[in-house]
Amino acid sequence: MKKLLFLALSCCYFNQSFAQFPSEIVDFKAYPQNPVFEGTGQKTWDEKIRERGYILREGNTYHLWYTGYKNEPKSTKFLGYASSTDGIHWKRHPQNPIYRLDWVEDMSVVKVNGVYYMFAEGRDDVAHLLTSTDRIHWKEKGNLDIRQTNGTPISKGAYGTPAIWYENKTWYLFYERADLGIWLATSRDLKIWKNVQDEPVIALGPDGYDKFAVAMNQVIKYQGKYYGYYHASAFKDWREWSTNVAVSNDLIHWTKYDRNPILGSDKSSGMLVNDGKQFRLYTMHPSVQLHTPSPWEWLFNGTSTQSWTSAKSDQFPKEGWAIENNELVVNKGRGESKAVVRGGDIITKKTYSQFDLEFEFKLAPGANTGLKYFVKKYPNGSLLGPEYQLIDDLGNKDIANDTNDKRRTASLYELIEPNSRQQKPIGEWNRGRIRVEGKRVTHWLNGVKVVEYTIGSPEFKQAKAASKFKEVEDFGMPGGHILLQDHGDEATFRAIRIREL
Repeated sequence: MKKLLFLALSCCYFNQSFAQFPSEIVDFKAYPQNPVFEGTGQKTWDEKIRERGYILREGNTYHLWYTGYKNEPKSTKFLGYASSTDGIHWKRHPQNPIYRLDWVEDMSVVKVNGVYYMFAEGRDDVAHLLTSTDRIHWKEKGNLDIRQTNGTPISKGAYGTPAIWYENKTWYLFYERADLGIWLATSRDLKIWKNVQDEPVIALGPDGYDKFAVAMNQVIKYQGKYYGYYHASAFKDWREWSTNVAVSNDLIHWTKYDRNPILGSDKSSGMLVNDGKQFRLYTMHPSVQLHTPSPWEWLFNGTSTQSWTSAKSDQFPKEGWAIENNELVVNKGRGESKAVVRGGDIITKKTYSQFDLEFEFKLAPGANTGLKYFVKKYPNGSLLGPEYQLIDDLGNKDIANDTNDKRRTASLYELIEPNSRQQKPIGEWNRGRIRVEGKRVTHWLNGVKVVEYTIGSPEFKQAKAASKFKEVEDFGMPGGHILLQDHGDEATFRAIRIREL
């Protein structure tokens, strides 16, 4: 009975995340001709654009409000407008900037009863409200008056990045304070806003990808649930941002997607727009970039190994590898390279060049293994390719006291060390990710980008020359199999999926 219960819970975990976060609203890839809108790069009022703009689609027209400014100190951030018939090719309004009276950025726009309501940041990151009936001419309505649950004003300081939701004659305002959490306040009259609770409804962490900053960008309702798209930073100095999503049944209690971020590498301030057939995702900072739906291909979905074969034959290993509880296990019960019966490495039947690969892994104490990509077979029979290292960083006796971080988990093995350690305690599940876009390769661990390199760059060539792969002429060049290593130690994998970019 206990075994059946464990199996049921394992299946439940595997399916729950994907059921709560349908692919069509979380899985996207970059449009090849990005950016679709950006600053002019010339000495105009919108030489540069920044922060969250906002897009509404009405009929066959896309409407974009954006923040423009001159690339000079203390430049005022003005409001601009552009329109498009396809959401790709945009025409700036001839009267831009359309609002010159004050600072406008990080706007959120909703249309109710023929009136457009724009909630935006003003000076000093304080949220204010503007209204319009034609999308072009806006009237200032003043700063938002937000109160605590006891009716007293919130403490002095910034309250910005307002994101609005309107339902059943109630306005729901999501706002941040120094990006240290996302709060929720409601109003019936747009005059007084009252917190639903005085603590954030979406807090920082606990995972690394949103450990240092969060702010809501957009709320949608889809299939009876609310989805909040928010930007976040894994870095204390906010040097890079990502786009993430959470789900809620009541707008108060939120569950973060366990595969966040849905977009990284400074693709932030994201929002969904339905183009009449499907959703597309736009990121707004530091330029407007389009992302189109991108379904995944399962390499291991918990039930079948049909995408894999032995690295030494055209059959999947009969021993050493097994499916247990919807998980792919190698060397069950073995540790410290003492396995007697080994199944050997396994590789994908297909080869991949440009891709986004996600996988979850769990290591036994002391274990050492790896996932390789661009794997090719060489004349001496060896199968080689760059390796995403998987190892017990603290418990493996070979590296426990090693100062060479190029052998730590998520490193580009022997070439590039991870910029931070994000591995969870042994026995817990970790999320790995590898993205190959053009010549740019990134390794992610638990939602945080830890390795980034450019194929064929001087830095890559130098790292390779100092490694044991220096004599392998085309090592690291795109194109090849994905390989899961049998290093003799116990390791477990699940939810392995890939999409070609």
